[in-house]
Amino acid sequence: MWLGENLYSFGRLCLVLAVGGVLIVLAQRAQVRPWLLLTLCLMSCLTCWRSHIEWQNVQDVRSGNYSGLAILKSDPQPIGRGVSVVLEIEGQRFQSWLYGSSARRMSLHASGESVEVVGQRQPNGDGARRMQVRHIVGRFEVKVLRTVAAGAHVSESRFELAANRVRSALGQGSRVLSGDQAALFAGLVYGDDSQQPREMVERFRESGMAHLTAVSGQNVAFVMAVVAPLLTRLRRWSRLTLTLLVLGWFATMTRLEPSVIRAVTMAGITATVFAIGGRLKAWQVLCATCISLLALDPFLLWSVGWWLSIGGSSGLIVLSPRIRTSLQCWGLRNHRWVVDWVAPSLAAQLGVLPILVLVFGWPSAMSIPCNLMSVPIAGLVMLAGIPTALIAGFAPQAISEVLMWPLGVGVKWVDTVAALGQRFDLPIWFDIAVGLAPLLLMMRHRCDNLET
Repeated sequence: MWLGENLYSFGRLCLVLAVGGVLIVLAQRAQVRPWLLLTLCLMSCLTCWRSHIEWQNVQDVRSGNYSGLAILKSDPQPIGRGVSVVLEIEGQRFQSWLYGSSARRMSLHASGESVEVVGQRQPNGDGARRMQVRHIVGRFEVKVLRTVAAGAHVSESRFELAANRVRSALGQGSRVLSGDQAALFAGLVYGDDSQQPREMVERFRESGMAHLTAVSGQNVAFVMAVVAPLLTRLRRWSRLTLTLLVLGWFATMTRLEPSVIRAVTMAGITATVFAIGGRLKAWQVLCATCISLLALDPFLLWSVGWWLSIGGSSGLIVLSPRIRTSLQCWGLRNHRWVVDWVAPSLAAQLGVLPILVLVFGWPSAMSIPCNLMSVPIAGLVMLAGIPTALIAGFAPQAISEVLMWPLGVGVKWVDTVAALGQRFDLPIWFDIAVGLAPLLLMMRHRCDNLET
């Protein structure tokens, strides 16, 4: 993938060939089968070619004046006094910033809908590469914005229409929550953080709880738990078909964020293998997900959200059993509920630690206790949020307030924990010590009278 960005770089090509040669020598010493080496070489060529094609596509920009239909590829995001939106014009994506009446009219639309625009397309200026890895080739200056005729606003599929209607119904159901609870509820349940105030975003980041407002595998698992009573009554292939449809619908509703794509793909691969009578280990599913998604969209390689999602999943799969064993060695052998509560949180935190340190700096030590106190309650909100909010969206306001009151209490609890975590300004040496504590914990992974 990295080589494909600049395929004709002699130094980069030599480096990749040297690494490939070392891997082949090591594989021969380990007596790896020839077909596996051949598969590795073919996959390397495929991913390199796919990366090269994608970089060529984003560098070939059609600029100039344009008048016609544009498809919204993102929900309008409030930016100061205006809104920011990604528009697809003739197969290419452009970033637009709108103000005044145009911003208000654009805010009424959602991803997947079409608008009629008149404006000018321009290539990316400063920071072009940062925009290109999001498949955005330039900027579109909107001069005239019109709403298309009724019935023609959905340009992609009925699938997107259904997802947008569910999002709208969830928003209607959470309207009875007070203050900023509705905005936080949307972030917890379906990853919409566009309406969250800046202060809320900051306290979730500083307390290490920002991942709760990004949809991930936990949300996917809860959605599948909601539809499980129906799935278990179906035959094998009907169950697989409905499972894949639900996963695709949920990914579309949550706007295909990298963490959602990773979680949905892992669930889809697992369901497919199970339907044909096979079984895969969790790390095998994660590896297959990485290879297939990077081949489809090479630009995921430059997504911080993708790396955080992969790091957290790797921590849960690889490190969680070792941390669980270590906790039992340290005297929690007879407290299984404590081990089951603490081990996944520590494993996920350790899995994302390298990316956090490289990109955002060393995380606060308060992130571990804050997550331990908030994740169980946030999980209950995620599990009950979609069905309860859908019912509340069509019920009278008095009934909606009763239905949503318990969820409001849970949302308030999560927000309060984030606010408390933000207030503690601990020294950096303490943050580093707490961050490395899981590593020290795993150093003692064997103890007497315990099979490891």
